[in-house]
Amino acid sequence: MKLTDALLLAASAAFFIMGLHQIMTYGFANGYWAVMISTILFFFLVYRRVTTNMKKAGQEGKQQAGKTKKQKNKR
Repeated sequence: MKLTDALLLAASAAFFIMGLHQIMTYGFANGYWAVMISTILFFFLVYRRVTTNMKKAGQEGKQQAGKTKKQKNKR
């Protein structure tokens, strides 16, 4: 987990806790904003992880393809 991912996760958890506190204390309308910020940050974190994994898989696929071409050329 990179620093950016850790910060996004921590901020998401912090906003969620703040939102729950606001909802329990003042009502749903006053805590909604914090819960939504928490949700947005969490979805952004998941999006970053998925795109990073897709890029890694694409690079590994290219490396595998390069290795198989080299093996075929040797024969």
